[in-house]
Amino acid sequence: MRFTLFGGVSARTGDRTTEFGPTRPGALLGALLADAGQVVSAEELVDRVLGDAPPPRARAMIQTWLTRLRQTLPGLIERDRDGYVVRVDPLEVDLHLFRHLVEEGRTAEALPLVQGDLLSTVNTSWARQRRADFADELLAARLGHVDERLAGGEHADLVPELHALAAERPLDERIAAQLIEALHGSGRAAEALRHFKVVRARLADELGAEPSRHLATLHRRLQAASAPRQLPAAPKPFTGRALELAELDQAPTGVVVITGTGGVGKTSLAVHWAHQAAERFPDGQLYVNLHGFGPSGAAVSPGDALLRFLSALDVPRAQVPHDLAGQSALLRDALADKRVLMVLDNATDTEQIEPLLPRTPNTHVVITSRTALRPAHAKALPLGLLPPDDARELLASRIGHDRARAEPDAVDTVVRRCARLPLALAVAGARAATQPEFPLAALADELADLDAFADDDDVTADLRSVFSHSCKALSPAALRLFRLLGLIPGSDISLAGAASLAGLAQHETAALLAELARANLIDEPEPGRFTCHDLLRDYAAELALDSERDEALNRFLDHLALTGVEAGVVYTPSRHRPSTPDPAPGVVVGRFGTHEEALAWLMTEHPALMAAMPHGTAAQTWLMGWSLADALDRQARYRDLLTSQQLAAAAVQRLDDVDALGRTLINLGRSLSRTGRPDEATAALRRAFDIYDGNPAGQAEVLLNIAMLCPDDRIGEAMEHTRRGLALFEQCGDEYGQANALTGLAWGHGKLGEYARTVEYAERAMRMWRAMDHLIGQAEAWDNLGTGHLGLGDHVKAVEAFTLSSEMFRLGGDLKLEAGACEQLGDAHAAAGAAEQARQAWQKAVELRTRAGLPADHVRAKLQAEGE
Repeated sequence: MRFTLFGGVSARTGDRTTEFGPTRPGALLGALLADAGQVVSAEELVDRVLGDAPPPRARAMIQTWLTRLRQTLPGLIERDRDGYVVRVDPLEVDLHLFRHLVEEGRTAEALPLVQGDLLSTVNTSWARQRRADFADELLAARLGHVDERLAGGEHADLVPELHALAAERPLDERIAAQLIEALHGSGRAAEALRHFKVVRARLADELGAEPSRHLATLHRRLQAASAPRQLPAAPKPFTGRALELAELDQAPTGVVVITGTGGVGKTSLAVHWAHQAAERFPDGQLYVNLHGFGPSGAAVSPGDALLRFLSALDVPRAQVPHDLAGQSALLRDALADKRVLMVLDNATDTEQIEPLLPRTPNTHVVITSRTALRPAHAKALPLGLLPPDDARELLASRIGHDRARAEPDAVDTVVRRCARLPLALAVAGARAATQPEFPLAALADELADLDAFADDDDVTADLRSVFSHSCKALSPAALRLFRLLGLIPGSDISLAGAASLAGLAQHETAALLAELARANLIDEPEPGRFTCHDLLRDYAAELALDSERDEALNRFLDHLALTGVEAGVVYTPSRHRPSTPDPAPGVVVGRFGTHEEALAWLMTEHPALMAAMPHGTAAQTWLMGWSLADALDRQARYRDLLTSQQLAAAAVQRLDDVDALGRTLINLGRSLSRTGRPDEATAALRRAFDIYDGNPAGQAEVLLNIAMLCPDDRIGEAMEHTRRGLALFEQCGDEYGQANALTGLAWGHGKLGEYARTVEYAERAMRMWRAMDHLIGQAEAWDNLGTGHLGLGDHVKAVEAFTLSSEMFRLGGDLKLEAGACEQLGDAHAAAGAAEQARQAWQKAVELRTRAGLPADHVRAKLQAEGE
């Protein structure tokens, strides 16, 4: 026989189950089974079953119920001189089996036994106390099991469960620590650190306490593990520069500018020292190659560099201002209490670096540049040619010390003819290393006479002789690829991009790239991304043949444009796919299976796309702009969004494609709006409306975008635009557009306080979104329904609607909208008088807004007011 106390009292024999429900005999059986095998006195039974104020004939009533139980379950209950006892094996009772399994370390088997509250059908003070005690017992078991699963690496699976637990018990530091560890272990370090800040603030506000030692230690450990480590790999081998390294070591915290001619080893020195000094900067190392002397369009803008740094510092995108000054200020705030090293490599001028300089007491900045930059209070460190002994050692480390010792005169000749420039020595050494059987003297003889290097004012030009010598050793196919790599407008290239550039299969291109890397002519700073020193790039471009330039560059631009379209339609499935030309022969067009893959490609190639747009044909340029529009918008890269759409708009004017022009103007209007230029945005959208004359779907889309430009004090105007858009969408049978317009109208009526109309339009939208199986559309419809029902005073329906909308937004991965739904769910609970449920919903809204980087003070104010 088996007995359950969770979710009500029942007894099961074979296939037969007896449910006792909320009856007195059931309560009596539960009172005995709670201490199965132990004697319970009659007085205690009265207290357990009838409560603190039993009726006069309480003991007689207990006897009556015992008789009924004995008839139902014969032989189970025995009379003892001190009371009554249930003669069963305690392990036949789910409560006792649960405890046994937990003691045995089999919590995973124990937890599924708990199917409801303990003794849920018994409502006496004894039963309520037992439930409260068991709740603590169950929580301890759950958290112990969570520890086991964390140790087993189940971090990602535990996050939803721990988020729910943290919302229920926001001051429980053990749960907080487990959630932080689960988030960090599942690759969500920024959320983990933000949750610690939420918990620390809550403890201070509500308890006046600091986090426990365990939680604080965990935070410090994760902070160290999550610190940005952006330095490229340390150069190997690195030789010499002892005096300069000592100067870098002794420089006070501030700004150091390493200057020198191209190829003299500025980057190698900065990166080598940065790795040596990393322990002095426990809060991280930031690095950016500013490409100040690369091809036109490849230089990294200050704004882009700031966004990279803020992202590395886990500053939420929603907190990042749109203007350069605001972003600089935010970087200063993010670094204010941190000891961080920042390397600004290959800077071109003071204008490029000044917005990046945090000027905080514990941030040390190392800048490299060919020009003598003079930021305020910076230490200058000019870098000359390698001393002769260091130059010999660098070459020897490349070709082997035994070989160098065997031919010292040849070493001196190569060093002299490479002008003691590290870049030239590395290239020449790589050539020699690939032919170990050749005498080093032969290499020295092959090099052109470079005595002019004694005057280092013109060493950059004379490097071509060293580069030429190495190129002679390349296979014809590798030399061709090297030439073509000098043509790309950006700073780096992918394997697929290189294959398209060369018009070859990717496996063939990979082999050629490996050959170029062995010759020290290109680098692979991260897997699958290839680049080269800008002097080598310039030399490669000079070698490119006129007969191959245009076709190669066109293939590369085709690759970016057509792969961008594939990424754009996967990233935003509801977008209309633009018409595209067939790719040129040899072009690799990428495909994407998931939203995440598409976004990753778009953001990785974003600098290349931006650099390529001015060089493309009209069709290529507008397609690249179309591809970037949604990703740059959602990633809040508004300056690049505006630039890309301006370039696309200029290009599309040259096409005989009205739809392309209309879509580009819509995107341009959106980008102008995002950058605080509403009048220009409206003008662009009105032009798009005129261009779409005769295209009702196009005009309707424009009208919905114009509606979104209207501020809150012009809701009526926004509604009129949306109604016109709805009519046009209905005219052409565009159901997606109709659902969008209906959603906008429902929202507008809610803003106007016309709640019955809100419900009407939201229900119409819901039917359409459900037919399309559109998750976010349904979530927005539920959100509007919640607003309408709350305004009409139907709190039950409002709670149901906001509960569904918050869950759907969660499934759709939209933290901002989920946070809004949770806040409104709290409002609905509060209106219904459910203070505790309101508090929980608002608390979750605070946590979500904090995770999303959104202000949450107004929600905290609701929590504070509810607690008063």
